Amino acid sequence: MARATEALTRALNSLARMRAQPRRQLRFAPEGKVFVGLTLGVGLAAVNTGSNLMYLVLGMTLSLIVMSGVLSELTLQRLEPERGLPTQARAGLPCLTTVALKNEKRRLPSFSVQIEDVIEGLDSTKRCYFLKLPAQARQQTSYRAEFPRRGEYRYLGFTLATRFPFGFFVKSRFVPCPGTLVVLPRRVETAALETVLRAAEGDAAASGRGVGREFQGLRLWREGDDARDVHWKRTAREGRMVTREFAPEAARHVGLLLDERQSVASTPNDQDAQRALDDRVDLAASMVERLRDEGCAVDLCASSGHWRVEPDGRGLDALLHALALLPLAPADAPPPEARQPNDLRRATWRRVEVA
Repeated sequence: MARATEALTRALNSLARMRAQPRRQLRFAPEGKVFVGLTLGVGLAAVNTGSNLMYLVLGMTLSLIVMSGVLSELTLQRLEPERGLPTQARAGLPCLTTVALKNEKRRLPSFSVQIEDVIEGLDSTKRCYFLKLPAQARQQTSYRAEFPRRGEYRYLGFTLATRFPFGFFVKSRFVPCPGTLVVLPRRVETAALETVLRAAEGDAAASGRGVGREFQGLRLWREGDDARDVHWKRTAREGRMVTREFAPEAARHVGLLLDERQSVASTPNDQDAQRALDDRVDLAASMVERLRDEGCAVDLCASSGHWRVEPDGRGLDALLHALALLPLAPADAPPPEARQPNDLRRATWRRVEVA
């Protein structure tokens, strides 16, 4: 009685899992169309001639079709995919995405499994292929994905497909596996970028240990340092020469203005306005990174916020993440305003324009 109850429970659980599984899709492969056409021809010939041999051939071809459906169904059962997203993705640059597939069947392996990521906003991605996945085994591979634009991309799940065993049909099923990835703006090289860099260099002093009088910290004395900068109290307390270090002059600080407002004639869903904003955002992000590489502090102001990037890179990740998600503002939104920094440095503000 206990065994019968346990068997009934397992049967009900299996039925519940089958109902919960996404619906399969089946389509013909080119070879399958030819095979089904031959099967129909054999069937017509068997009916017209009444030949037992023709009926035998018809039964064999029909059994191959049934066997193909059963084996492909067993191949796709109890496969659990996993995804490993890249730590950083840039628009226009390939990034590596990891895909793992585990066969949770106890005894049966899976053959010829093709897996594809389903991403909202992208028609297709590169497919990964597993030739043989033994029972209770886990295999891992990766593919290169490339995103055309900045923004947040939603991963919906995976499409698992197989042509096993005869290649007549392609059976597939969808496995939900949600996830999100923020794609940063692309880095561009334009004439406008070089113009801003030349202007910043013309207004800035040379980088390095500053000759200004803005105190930055203390460090050990080195040969060639000015004796007037020695901190005598710290030197006497520590028993070694300690000197003051000053920040560079106020010059190497550049401000950028980014106007993310749409034009009066455009609509919120206007693709041209969205592409124009993407171009401005890409240019702004490229300017910030190049100026940071040149040792400049950068302030970027938009209608929706203000961000600061230090010469050592602090604040850059937050700025790029904010620019990746920057929406198109309405035409009546307030224009961006130049906000002077709180310290003694004076920024030379440059409006971001698309060349």
